[in-house]
Amino acid sequence: MSTTNLKTAPYPRPLTSSLHRGWQQLSAPARVLTIVGLLMFVSAAFHTVVFLLSDTSWDGPVSWRKPVTFGVSLGLTAVTLALIESRLRLRRWASWALLGTLAATFVVEEVLVAMQAWRGVPSHFNTATRFDAMVFSAMGMTVMVIVVVILALAVLSFTSAKPGTPALTLSIRAGMLLLVAGQFLGAAIIAVGEPALAAGNEAAVFGPHGVVLGAAGILKSPHGVALHAIQVLPLLGWLVQRLDWTDVRRRRAAWSAAAGYALLLAVSVFQAFTGQAPFAFGIPALLAALAGAVLIAVPYAQAGRQLLRTNLGRRTRL
Repeated sequence: MSTTNLKTAPYPRPLTSSLHRGWQQLSAPARVLTIVGLLMFVSAAFHTVVFLLSDTSWDGPVSWRKPVTFGVSLGLTAVTLALIESRLRLRRWASWALLGTLAATFVVEEVLVAMQAWRGVPSHFNTATRFDAMVFSAMGMTVMVIVVVILALAVLSFTSAKPGTPALTLSIRAGMLLLVAGQFLGAAIIAVGEPALAAGNEAAVFGPHGVVLGAAGILKSPHGVALHAIQVLPLLGWLVQRLDWTDVRRRRAAWSAAAGYALLLAVSVFQAFTGQAPFAFGIPALLAALAGAVLIAVPYAQAGRQLLRTNLGRRTRL
């Protein structure tokens, strides 16, 4: 191979180098939110150890599952939104207002969930005592604040995105829209759970699968699916931006994954609101779920194969 080809052959930067450069490019509020996200992971890991040593059930309204799952989910969301902020054109005060608020409310939410687990009482839908009712109310208020901030960031992803990375921008916008959908699905859990408790149907709220509709529809399933599109979709957008693809091909990959994820979420919502278990698929739902999975998996597989070939080619040239 010629010297010219050696000099001009494109290859992605090593992941460690990209991560270090990414950290340096984060704003001060984004770094604070990232640190909070890492603390959420520490909390999740700690409570996982507590659970393993406790010989208690993973299911049920009182379980170490709550601080573990909340820690992981809040940690992932915090780190992701901190990275997304770097792709937005925000004034410093706006970044502090939005990300600082998220950092504070994430900490409060995890502390309250963990506190109730250590007290041995349910963290959600628990009004057994005045204190428990205050805790549940405080959790509701923190969630409302989180929803407002997420809505603001979703709007800003359309109005204040930095230019130059169309596939990544598209992926971020799709992920933010689905994250907003996840907030509304969380509100649906409250809207269904509170009347069920008022009617004395505690099994529908505190059963092994949480708030259910009909015979087996689990509202937590579409809620969880929607919340984590913000990791799956922007990750693909970031990967394809590192490849020697045309912008058209990059956008096609981003659109494919976004459509696939939306289809998976639609199937999950259908299963929940028709009272069916998450994986008790009929033929149409099964086909739709498979189509959604393929639309996500194919661009990921293509990007992964291209990255592998590029790195192998680079090593061969060296």
